[in-house]
Amino acid sequence: MASRLFLLFLLSLLVCFHPVQKALAADLTPLPKHLNYVAIGDSVTAGWGTPAIAGTRVNGYVAHLHRQMQVRGQATLHNFGIPGLTSGQFLFLLDHWPEASQHLQRADLITLSIGGNDIIWTEHQKPGDVMAMREALTKYQTNIRTILALFRQLNVDTRLFVLEVYNPFPEKDPRHTQLSEWITWVNESILAAAKAYDADVVPVASLFLGHEKEYVNLANNDIHPNAKGHALIAETISQALFGSFIPLPVAAEMKPNLLWNGERRPLRSDLVLENDTVYASLPLIRELPGTGRPSIRSRIGSVFARVNGKRIALPSPVFLKDGLPYLPLRPVIETVGARVYWVPDSRTISVFSK
Repeated sequence: MASRLFLLFLLSLLVCFHPVQKALAADLTPLPKHLNYVAIGDSVTAGWGTPAIAGTRVNGYVAHLHRQMQVRGQATLHNFGIPGLTSGQFLFLLDHWPEASQHLQRADLITLSIGGNDIIWTEHQKPGDVMAMREALTKYQTNIRTILALFRQLNVDTRLFVLEVYNPFPEKDPRHTQLSEWITWVNESILAAAKAYDADVVPVASLFLGHEKEYVNLANNDIHPNAKGHALIAETISQALFGSFIPLPVAAEMKPNLLWNGERRPLRSDLVLENDTVYASLPLIRELPGTGRPSIRSRIGSVFARVNGKRIALPSPVFLKDGLPYLPLRPVIETVGARVYWVPDSRTISVFSK
């Protein structure tokens, strides 16, 4: 009994035995230029299983997905991930959390992870009680439908993604089989509610099945997705939204990097980040594709430049590094007609010249 309780305690918010959905269909309908993204749910949404960097879990699937938006345009994220949350607690919280409801009303995209803790709390309160578990999961069927119905009442048009729960243990592990009935019940409830309320189900179960050691943080005695697992969840949603995924992991120490029309560019000289401004050397700017080798004139210490004859203001002065003049990249590139976006977590400057 103790081992079963320990297993269910570890399971927390993630589990599934037989996947109920094998693919997430792409819908490449253009999204707003400024995306409002709300992530809500349990510890998967909170990014657990990935190491914190400067106190933030910047490699969780929510942060990954947010960066996919940021490299393509402007995006605002509100993450309401609460570890340990059950579906019943979620409904209570939604009734008493006006801030979350307000953001849900304005969201262009919502992702939700909820369900695993309904199993956990029932087993914790009534260990081994099959009837109690069935009663709890019957209640979950009602709760997940109510949650999605409330989302649709608040926001008819938003794109809505609901994550399956998954089994963190390999199929040959006895614990995998022990969990199968309850987990399948949860996922089938998710699928039915999603069909009723026009939501997409993210097939985390089938994505992880057979790859548990690769995508689950079992090496650290933890059943949450590891960094690879979180990235895979984000990639699956990104493919459905944009038709592509650009890996943008975050490390403690990173140099600024450049994406040009969604592809990484080799750089003849490093980009420099100072005071939240990205600088590039004058030769590098002139050689960037799609800019037409612009005429750029300025001087060291100046806060102005002439780009193709047009005088522009710079947010900070031109400086000298390794014998090369460095200019703030954004205003210069925008002057030649490109769109520029800054992704602070991964120190990525994303430029679209098309």
